[in-house]
Amino acid sequence: TNFSFLFLLFENRKIIKIYKMEESHEDSVDNSISVTRHKIIFVGDAGVGKTCIINRIVDNPFSESYEMSIGVDFMSKNLRYHGQNIKLQIWDSAGQEKYKGLIPSYVRNSSIVFVVYDVSSKASFTNVPSWINFIKSIENTTIILCGNKIDLTTREVQSYEGQQFAQKEGLAFFEVSAKTNENVKSMFYTAVADLPTFAEGASNKENLIKELQQENGVENVSEGNNPNEQKQQANNALNVNNQNVGKKPKKGCGC
Repeated sequence: TNFSFLFLLFENRKIIKIYKMEESHEDSVDNSISVTRHKIIFVGDAGVGKTCIINRIVDNPFSESYEMSIGVDFMSKNLRYHGQNIKLQIWDSAGQEKYKGLIPSYVRNSSIVFVVYDVSSKASFTNVPSWINFIKSIENTTIILCGNKIDLTTREVQSYEGQQFAQKEGLAFFEVSAKTNENVKSMFYTAVADLPTFAEGASNKENLIKELQQENGVENVSEGNNPNEQKQQANNALNVNNQNVGKKPKKGCGC
């Protein structure tokens, strides 16, 4: 019991430290410049690669040696758009059940929640509905479904399964690889383009995404398939799967 108390005390101190880091960072912002803030949260099972995706978003390199997140971690990314400074507070939550009680306070007042699963782990995909219901019970926010680790050759979750589930739930859907950086920036800029800060007054989302890229020094946001191509590929896979329902698979084919 004493050990558990000390362990939780350490975690709480970590959370306090995160808040202090955020406050001190905000104090350094030039008050003469208007700053708009949005909160973005990443949730999902442990080991699906949430931290690696966030590190790619904030332009940190990929590392094979990340340790499991404890509690909730914080990073930030500043964007420029038409003379505005937009600060994105990106929160990385631990996926273990014992830390789930920490998540609600970070989900509240969030602008976007990314629910991440690992395409090589059926179990992580099976738990996606639980994560989505958990988020919906806390906050009415934008939820985006993200399948990570598409660089791996062995899949347990096919593209059409993620797409089919996202369509059923009315969610945007992306597949990415934090390791190769494929589609990470595409997902990120497509998602933030829907924030009111950017979307209001924008006549065309595709042009808005390009403007965001250009103003923030991103030469090519679509490292790999763009969202429309992903959707088409997933739909093609779904059509093939539907056509094969009730048919015996051909020998040697894993489709």
